[in-house]
Amino acid sequence: MKKLTISIIAALIFSGATSSLSAITANEILDKVDANMVASTMKFTAELKISISGSVRTKEFKGYSAGEDKAYMEFTSPSRDKGTRFLKLGDEFWMYLPNVGKAVKIAGHAMRGSMMGSDFSYEDAVSNEELAETYDVLLEGEEKLEDANCYVLKLSLKEGAEGSYYTQKLWVSKESFLPVKTEYFSRSGKLMKDVQILEFKRISGKNYPTRIKMENKLRKNTWSEFVISDIQIGISIPANVFTKGYLER
Repeated sequence: MKKLTISIIAALIFSGATSSLSAITANEILDKVDANMVASTMKFTAELKISISGSVRTKEFKGYSAGEDKAYMEFTSPSRDKGTRFLKLGDEFWMYLPNVGKAVKIAGHAMRGSMMGSDFSYEDAVSNEELAETYDVLLEGEEKLEDANCYVLKLSLKEGAEGSYYTQKLWVSKESFLPVKTEYFSRSGKLMKDVQILEFKRISGKNYPTRIKMENKLRKNTWSEFVISDIQIGISIPANVFTKGYLER
């Protein structure tokens, strides 16, 4: 009887542990990440900090986004960058340079190039995609990253899908459901970039990142940060903002 009781207790403990581990699925975690990271509309002002061999430059900009298909950014300082603007319309991406006086389309491989000399690519800067639509996801386990207890997810590009990176590894905070750390990999398995969310704010029911640091592993002695100083989510944006006419005004 004693052995039977111990066996029953052990079975209950094991069952409880299994239930705890399976209480949330990989897809549910990723849905929560998307719910935080993807905004219907957004208006913001921010800084782009670029560190190269220990020397840090700061550029200021403002922008708007609407869903996954529309985004606008305009640099306001320093003076040499003032008036440089970017526009995403669906699959098209345009850049306006004041000294050129007209919009230039950026396409294909050029989208993966450095934006304004930073570790962020043009794709990185305007991406507002829902990861669940583009990637298959696997829950690899749980891990503590500094002070954050995290779920560890592996994302693999879905068959026929177009994504910026072939695979991603995410450390998702159990508390905020933000990826406090993400590693981006090429098809060959080479680590390309390391991204960390260093700060976030609770805005309109979302835990939205306000300070993001990226290290491009294909460059040496560099890092870049987006630091958002003011952000509004779910606001009305004039339709003309997302037009080439507004970009070239």
